[in-house]
Amino acid sequence: MDWGRAKLVLIISFLLLNILLGYQLFNNRLDQISAADAAVIKEETFKRLESRDIRLSAQKVPKDTPKLKPINYTKKINHEDIQTIAEPVHASSLLRNKPSMKSLEKAGVINASAYRADPALSRKGELRVLHQIHEKLPMFDVELQLIEKDDKITGYKQVYVEVQSGVDTSNEATPPQEVISAYTALSSLVESSLPSHSVITDIRLGYYGQTFNSESLYMLPNWRIVLNSGDIYYVQAFNGAVQQKPAVKEQ
Repeated sequence: MDWGRAKLVLIISFLLLNILLGYQLFNNRLDQISAADAAVIKEETFKRLESRDIRLSAQKVPKDTPKLKPINYTKKINHEDIQTIAEPVHASSLLRNKPSMKSLEKAGVINASAYRADPALSRKGELRVLHQIHEKLPMFDVELQLIEKDDKITGYKQVYVEVQSGVDTSNEATPPQEVISAYTALSSLVESSLPSHSVITDIRLGYYGQTFNSESLYMLPNWRIVLNSGDIYYVQAFNGAVQQKPAVKEQ
């Protein structure tokens, strides 16, 4: 046996093991630091909310901070006027978070499976709002509105979009970026423009943007924050910039 060679192999194996253990220790340390930072941000946010008598009644505040990037879409369907359903669909046939695809598609809704319900914007017995989903996140600009009357869906408004694959090379080259946390977004909103005594009923991550022409949509990751007054705020999930969407007055 070549003891010199065997000794060299053992030394190299030992060094590689140390490097691996060191890397794991470093990652664990980073995770601990990140967790500690998140706890501090959460505590500071609650202090700010309390100081302004702002109540957080949302059932769940998301913890995830995924890596995302802007998206470009082409508008394919844009029914701004109510499309009447010849044979109304029973509202009871629609599940709470997932529409009955067969019933909706039979009624004329295209690609119904691409949408998910948004209870925060829906009004029981009047209007059910759903958003088109992109990679498990809602696109807040892209809605399917189901008009409900006497426990039946009598009509709908629909926007449906498709990604512009390879059209905007600047976004194709943009690497995904980790979004700010929900509590960081809340803190930014409190410091910016959230009125005192507000009640926050919902906060969720999705995409929101501006329409530059009749067909092209450009959206950025945003935290959407809904108040019990109906007011909606969007906090850009990269830099914390705040934009308000006034409440829609019921007719």
